[in-house]
Amino acid sequence: MSAAQSLDLLFLGSGNAFAAQGRAFSSFLLNGRYLFDCGPTVLQQLRKANLPSSDIDAVLISHFHADHFFGLPFLILDAWREQRAKDLWIAGPPGIEERTMGLLRLGYEMLTRRLEFKLHFIDVADGMEAEIAGLPFTAVSVEHVAELDCFAFRARLNGRSLVYSGDSKLCDSLLDLVPGADVVVLECACGDEPVHLSPDDVARIAARAPKAQTIVTHLDGHDHPGGWRGLHVAQDLARFSF
Repeated sequence: MSAAQSLDLLFLGSGNAFAAQGRAFSSFLLNGRYLFDCGPTVLQQLRKANLPSSDIDAVLISHFHADHFFGLPFLILDAWREQRAKDLWIAGPPGIEERTMGLLRLGYEMLTRRLEFKLHFIDVADGMEAEIAGLPFTAVSVEHVAELDCFAFRARLNGRSLVYSGDSKLCDSLLDLVPGADVVVLECACGDEPVHLSPDDVARIAARAPKAQTIVTHLDGHDHPGGWRGLHVAQDLARFSF
């Protein structure tokens, strides 16, 4: 498959909220332009990958837990320092603009007044179809924790599709999202984590898209007793091209 048609993923981080095994917080770049989740380790991982933050056109936030969301002030700070000129698009749960600007006011208040580029925000909703910086996507509500709106995404690029679970338990909406996908990125906890997907859950979801390349991430440091047969396991700064 030519590079122009491939889906290229760079995992900036592959760990859970506790940075298990020293992993950076879970986040990945799609084709160098679209960032899925943005934890607090995002900048150092971009530095290690020798990538400028200015390459990122859009950020898709699955939910507001800190390990998925609290890197945005650092990303925006770096964009300001590097004199970014092009707009940055951010999609996420309802309230994404208010929450993002609240983080900026807490961390780097001057950024609320000094940015030379525009921030555009998209509130997603269950079943919503939208486009962000040229990337068509669908958002669906998934079950993670009761106090937060949590979403999975299905994005389409170069005639192919990618599904990202965000953080989720096994639920019908996630099972229904994956059939026909080319790449499926799933979080997984091998320990006792009732608000996350288990290895058995991952296997059940992967079976709904048997031709997809399935990657597990957001790992908790526990070994999978059965091994990850037929699946890819994300590592920090790992690259995949399908």
